[in-house]
Amino acid sequence: MSKEIKEIYFIIPAAGVGSRMGADVPKQYLEIAGETILTHTLKLFLSVPEISGGVVALSTEDTTPLKVHNDRLWQVEGGETRTDSVAAGLTYLANRFQQAGKSLADVWVAVHDAARPGLTSAELSQFLQSVIQDSPEGGAIMALPAQDTIKLVDDANNITKTLNRDQIWLAQTPQMAPLKLLLEATRKIMQDGANVTDEASVLEYNGYFPKVYRGYHHNFKITYPEDLRLMSLYFSEREKCE
Repeated sequence: MSKEIKEIYFIIPAAGVGSRMGADVPKQYLEIAGETILTHTLKLFLSVPEISGGVVALSTEDTTPLKVHNDRLWQVEGGETRTDSVAAGLTYLANRFQQAGKSLADVWVAVHDAARPGLTSAELSQFLQSVIQDSPEGGAIMALPAQDTIKLVDDANNITKTLNRDQIWLAQTPQMAPLKLLLEATRKIMQDGANVTDEASVLEYNGYFPKVYRGYHHNFKITYPEDLRLMSLYFSEREKCE
């Protein structure tokens, strides 16, 4: 695959309700540093020069006005699952580029969780540049090497085995692949009804093996109330240093 590929688009699936947060609104609309989590995430991706544009997938029942307006940001209707929402974004981009006569193999897509606003523009930019430079055949993801001892447990929470943590990485996002590859792999997953939780799993199911790039501890996903408090503290400290 050519290393001259420069066009990168993003997809932010944001159609979920974040039930584990226990909030009155979907967690992407909770606020940190005066703006919603989703706003921070969208602004992050639109701020880096490597990004040509992107798609945010929202629920059909979502009536919250999107506070980010940009000619390079497009909105689609998300689905019941993350895979449904990502598929909607991929299909939108594919149709857009096919109408323009552009090869889908020459465009990379970065999928990122709406509830991961912690990356800086410089960190995101470095990751995107590294992936495009390497052009890994099976795609790429940001992840963290496990630091704690990893225990495998049974249904009764009894330890059955201690795993080698040197080979354990904790998946984060962004997760990237060429648009054509990810679209075909996602369609196969949906056709087979396979249960997956991220784009790396989609690619693995289709026989590809994404390359791992080291992520950041502050690139965690906001899932529980304590995560929101921790991310708020991180943003506060980051603002003091700017």
